[in-house]
Amino acid sequence: MLRTSFLAFATVLLAAQSPAPKPEPAKAPKVDKTLATIGGKAYRESDFELFLSMALNPQQRMQMGMVQGARESYLKQFLEFKLMETKARKDGLDKGEDYRRKREMMAAQVLVQDLVKRDAPALQEKVRVEDADVKAYYDKHPELFKKPGTFTARHLLISTQPDEKVNQGKDAKAIEDEARAKVAKVQEALKSGKKLEELTQEFSDDPGSKGKGGLYENITFGKFVPEFEEAVRKQEPGKVGEPVKTQFGYHLIQVEKINPSELPAFDTVKDQVRQKALAAKQEEVFQGYISSLKKEIGFTDGAAKVPAKPKAAKAGGKK
Repeated sequence: MLRTSFLAFATVLLAAQSPAPKPEPAKAPKVDKTLATIGGKAYRESDFELFLSMALNPQQRMQMGMVQGARESYLKQFLEFKLMETKARKDGLDKGEDYRRKREMMAAQVLVQDLVKRDAPALQEKVRVEDADVKAYYDKHPELFKKPGTFTARHLLISTQPDEKVNQGKDAKAIEDEARAKVAKVQEALKSGKKLEELTQEFSDDPGSKGKGGLYENITFGKFVPEFEEAVRKQEPGKVGEPVKTQFGYHLIQVEKINPSELPAFDTVKDQVRQKALAAKQEEVFQGYISSLKKEIGFTDGAAKVPAKPKAAKAGGKK
């Protein structure tokens, strides 16, 4: 009772001390101007505004207002769009099952957009990533931030590709026999003291490295075929290994250097980690939202049978 009396008294006191607000002048109703009449139907300014709201996002709307003639261009498109729509309806293209299904799908798209627009702010409130969350994500997913390993190696390729210039006109067996013979010849030359980089000039069929003594520098693992890279990882640096067969032919490889993959310090990749952690949190929140919808609406995956509804008993049936 005391609280009610105090509030009433305060309201009267404030009203006495403050000048009475001046009534706002009545605004004239906005005229919804007719833009065109197409097939006997008037299309108005409000129709065009609805078209723009669906066709452009807020940033695009702002850009449209800044570019001279842009609004007029969109208006022309809108009226042409409506002209073609009217023609389609006149010719009966709005009839039939196919049209009904497409219209249903487009209506669904509008409904989903409105649902997202309504629920997005509440979902966004749940997407919070603190510094501790970022560090935890880094610790849990080190493979996402490791710098890949690299290697530097020389190689000499004896091609077994039938379309290579050196192999044209030869059958598969002849190509294979000749390739093995060349490999043996290179190996003999290596035993006699020749360097691999010297031999590439005479024997290698790899145009990408032949002029550089067979050298490939700082190659990220994953760029070359698996058999080649497996040999690089296993071979002793500085020595020419045994021939390695790939889809391209026979490789004689000499590893110069391997830089193993490394995980950079957290502070040096913190911003990158935050972006990934935020994306993961967004996905987690969204999937939680989807799960809640499945429970609320009902959802059966795949071809699982939906439980049949019990049939109602017929009047006058047997007891």
